[in-house]
Amino acid sequence: MKNLVIPKDEMTPIERSAAIKAGRPYDRIPCSPMVAEHVIWSTGISLKEYLFNPKLAAEAQAKAFEYFGYDSVSVSPDHHGFAEALGCRFTYTDHERPQIAEHCLKTYEDIEKLEPVNPKKTGRLKLCIEAVARLQELVGSKVKVGSGMGGPLTCASLMRGADHLLRDLKRNPEAVLKIMDVNTQNLINYMAACWEYGVGCSVGDSFASCSVISPKDFRFFVKPCLKRIADWQIENIGSAGNLHICGNSRPLWADMAGLGFSSISLDNAMDLAEAKEVLGKTAALKGNVKPVETMLFGAVEDVMRESRECIEKCMDNPGGYTLSSGCTLPVQTPVENVEAMVNAARIWGRPKK
Repeated sequence: MKNLVIPKDEMTPIERSAAIKAGRPYDRIPCSPMVAEHVIWSTGISLKEYLFNPKLAAEAQAKAFEYFGYDSVSVSPDHHGFAEALGCRFTYTDHERPQIAEHCLKTYEDIEKLEPVNPKKTGRLKLCIEAVARLQELVGSKVKVGSGMGGPLTCASLMRGADHLLRDLKRNPEAVLKIMDVNTQNLINYMAACWEYGVGCSVGDSFASCSVISPKDFRFFVKPCLKRIADWQIENIGSAGNLHICGNSRPLWADMAGLGFSSISLDNAMDLAEAKEVLGKTAALKGNVKPVETMLFGAVEDVMRESRECIEKCMDNPGGYTLSSGCTLPVQTPVENVEAMVNAARIWGRPKK
């Protein structure tokens, strides 16, 4: 692959997205690896600085975008930001993502007292809103600016503790429903605050995977909450964003398709060709190069090869397709591997004339 000619982009991401939506000619498919905090390399800041300094976070995202030219940028509180806002404690270091130190819902009495928060005034939710506003100023004319939210069940697993939450699904479903209701309202409050700056939000609920819970529990506890989120976006923004569920989501595809999200992001454990047959007429698909095996530990040639395989499987998806990673990239992912994914879209993601 050393002699490949890499075409230059002929459109900005904003122009490309508009052309695709309008059915006009476009230069290549979108490519949006889930970079998150990986962008700290671009300005040399620490991960802790990225998480707690909105100006530095926005600048790192903007600089990484200018380098790679991919099709979306975001600053996100993810699941740990929302759980922390409700009382969880996390440990923070300069080089690793936050780790849970103390759950906030230790008793059922704690759950009864739980109330939504104002994201404009609370913890890192406030900082993320400031960061996406700044990022919109820096690059919003060129690329879609977004934010990502941890789904209501994933946030609940941090707040209650995964082991206690899984038991509560069977022993005390009313307590779980209370947590889910508050978490969902928190996400809606955050989406409303971001939309004041023209920034939409995606949602990723990793704990809702069938690798963790049953389809039955997904439909009872999670699906109504995700529907509330999608409905709010459709009513207030005009369309719902992206939904990602880690691991095995295959038994949930029909449920996911009916929620109203405009795109569905798939873990690398799932097959894009099969997803295209089931979901392709309902939603755009996104994914799913392996974030660890290929993006972190693979060579450039491995990234190019797997990206090409994803493109060939799903580029003709009726609802549209975005090349991406199967989940969030490790912070230590080689820069050249991210560049290789975008270059693969430039080479093999060009529409046939």
